[in-house]
Amino acid sequence: MELGTFGAVLKFAMDLEEQAVSFYEAAQASLVNSKTREQFTSLMERSQKRLKTLERVRRENTTEMILEPIGGLDQETYTPDTDTSSGLDEKALLSMAISLEKKLQNFYTDASVKVEFLIEAAYALEAMAEDSEEAVEELSSI
Repeated sequence: MELGTFGAVLKFAMDLEEQAVSFYEAAQASLVNSKTREQFTSLMERSQKRLKTLERVRRENTTEMILEPIGGLDQETYTPDTDTSSGLDEKALLSMAISLEKKLQNFYTDASVKVEFLIEAAYALEAMAEDSEEAVEELSSI
C-alpha cells in the first residue's frame, strides 16, 4: 500500500517503531549474551523515544500539511519481519535486528527526502535514519 500523504508516512513510522519495541522486548527473553541484551534494551528505549518524537512532529504539523500528497513510498518495501514466535536462537534474533534496523534506516532516509517541504519533520526523520545506521554497525560488531 502506498503511503500517499504526510499523515500516512507518520502513522507508518509510528507503527514501525511500535513493532520495533515489541520485537526487542520479546527477543530479550531468548538472549544469553549480556552485550546483546543491553543493546536490544537500548534499541527498545530508543524506539520508545522515537515514538514520542513522531507524535510531537505529527502534533506540530497537523494542519493542511498532514494531507500533503507524497508519492513513491510503498509500505511493503519497508515492513520488516519481526516474528519471534518460532523460538529463534540468539544469532537469528541478531540477524533479524540488523534487518529491522536496515529497513528503518531505508524508510527514514527515503521519507525524509519526500517530506523535505517540512524542514523540521525531514530533519527528525533524517536523524532517525542516522541512528538506525549506527545501530546496524553496533549490532554487526556483536
